[in-house]
Amino acid sequence: MSLFEFLMVLVSIIIGLGVAEVLTGVARQIRFRASIRGYWVHSVLATTIFFALIQQWWEIWGLRAVPEWTFHALVMMLTGPVGLFLIAHLLFPEPMQGANFREYYNGAMRPIWWLAAVTVVLATLFRPLIFGSDLFTPDNATSLIFFVGFVALALSRRSVLHTTLVPVFLILILLDIFQWNFVISTS
Repeated sequence: MSLFEFLMVLVSIIIGLGVAEVLTGVARQIRFRASIRGYWVHSVLATTIFFALIQQWWEIWGLRAVPEWTFHALVMMLTGPVGLFLIAHLLFPEPMQGANFREYYNGAMRPIWWLAAVTVVLATLFRPLIFGSDLFTPDNATSLIFFVGFVALALSRRSVLHTTLVPVFLILILLDIFQWNFVISTS
């Protein structure tokens, strides 16, 4: 087992748990569909978190050639996956049966947006702090937009802001995947 494979076990477990949280939440929505009131913004957000988790796992492939790891480098690398797992876990109401997703979104999301802001800062700073990579790259430009958007949503209850920014987040994560990280290879 290579060093990268060893580290990827832990990363993959955390990301897999986050993906399982999102998929379980969606499955429970389907199961209780007769008793719940859905909210399209919440559904777009769940889709965004799903793609963000997959994107985190996908981008970590770029670290396969790192010959040596320190413990604090591992902890910094895990900040993105851990933050996304926590968001995925908090994304769906408990109990699901009879839930009103608009009310849940409007009531429970403020701490989630703050968690998202901290997560994007730590995940963005990982490579510059640990490997000395440039902070200001096109790939990181979306992180700045995410951060500003997350703080704005944490501070505002205006529905027009939420109904605008959440779909923009989905578009940005897809842009990040397809523009800068669409293909991985062994070379």
